Amino acid sequence: MKTIKTPDPFHTESWCLEATTNPQRVFFLCFEHAGDIDAFRKMLLHVMLFIEQFEPQKEIPVYRVCCAFMALHSVIAAAHYIYRQGAPHPGGEEQTGFASYFISAAEHANLHEVLKTFFSYQTRQEWMANMHLVLYHCLTDRAIGVEMDLFSHWFYLTKLLEAAWLMAAR
Repeated sequence: MKTIKTPDPFHTESWCLEATTNPQRVFFLCFEHAGDIDAFRKMLLHVMLFIEQFEPQKEIPVYRVCCAFMALHSVIAAAHYIYRQGAPHPGGEEQTGFASYFISAAEHANLHEVLKTFFSYQTRQEWMANMHLVLYHCLTDRAIGVEMDLFSHWFYLTKLLEAAWLMAAR
């Protein structure tokens, strides 16, 4: 792996008060501080479905949404770092009490395939920009002015989070 020169390349210190250069640690910190996989699934589904309305969402507290989106940005950055390394990432054993809804058996055996699919759909910069737009719309009553395939965004983000959960559980 390439040596990372900055003490906080994945921008984790702003939401969990810990800087790390280890992308695996980013996944662990995400679920330790911003919520478990089920909470993330529910939040993403709610936010993506609520985007069609012209008022801010009020069901989930603003601080939780902001923390989840900051963690999600860090997860995308860490996943991109792992993806660029190009090495297959073995899936390992199935976690007890965890149901992977969107990761196939083949992808579970090699989690790098999930990252390849995720970054084939959009580049890292496009994911970051779209997440900013979704967060902005979620917290304000302003329309984002961009058409998005919300289902695909929700699907790929949920799939990425499931892969991150499996990587963090090791």
